[in-house]
Formats: sequence, structure tokens, C-alpha cells
Amino acid sequence: MFKKILIDFHAEIELPRNRFARDVEDQAYFLEQEAKDLTAFIRDHRSRDSYQINIIREYESVCSFCGYKEERDTDGTPVCCDKAIKEHEAQIKTADKAG
Repeated sequence: MFKKILIDFHAEIELPRNRFARDVEDQAYFLEQEAKDLTAFIRDHRSRDSYQINIIREYESVCSFCGYKEERDTDGTPVCCDKAIKEHEAQIKTADKAG
């Protein structure tokens, strides 16, 4: 009834932080400088063995009938469309007969 789909992705690079920076503005400036240094390093070096970039995938569960994001009421019944509600009720009846 609900399917998991890829909705977005992004790259995440963890840079060192200056622990001695006094305020958020100084920390942001330091991080911007680190990003510029990393960009220059990547441009100047062919070997990519010394750094790690993680690709983060973001998924969302959507209704296979109407395409809306999965949302359920307090008893677990879908609230997106009538077809999903009927499918949920049929699954409950099947589970009751089997158990």
C-alpha cells in the first residue's frame, strides 16, 4: 500500500572545526576557509584517497494509490485516500482470519 521512494540526496563532507573560536561568526568563518582549502586541494591533486565524501539519500513513504505522503491516524489507519483505507481494512481482516 505504501512504498518508499527517493525524494532527495546530498553530499556531506565533515571538515575539522576550530575549537578555539569564540563565537559562531568566527566558527563559520573558519569553516568557510576550510571549505576553500579543501576545494583547492581537490583541484590540485589527482589522488582522492585522503578524504571521504558521504552521499546521503532521503526517502519518504508515499501511498501507492494516490501518491500522498504516508500519514496515519491514531489507530494506524491511513488517512490519505479511500483506496488505502479499504486496503488497510482488508489487511486487518486477513490477519484476523489467519491468527
